[in-house]
Amino acid sequence: MHTTSGSPVTCASGNLCTGVWDPVVGKYKVFFLYRCHQYSLSHWNGVGQVVNNQVGAAAFFYGQNGQVLDVVLPEPTPFTYDWTPVWSIRNC
Repeated sequence: MHTTSGSPVTCASGNLCTGVWDPVVGKYKVFFLYRCHQYSLSHWNGVGQVVNNQVGAAAFFYGQNGQVLDVVLPEPTPFTYDWTPVWSIRNC
């Protein structure tokens, strides 16, 4: 799914939702991460959005060397996030 700049990411309950700029189409690409897994990121640069609408599960963002950059607690409100230093996400 793609969304326009300024539109908040809509995230169903049980998901970690992320929005990253897609220069090919000029919109934000939204990912719905539901299955408990560590996801590797490729070419995620710049500012996007995050919504952790999971029930009781924190999300972990990791840097290039596997270090934890951020822990995102469940909060159904989208917020802005700089994806540039993030190399992977574990949503559980």
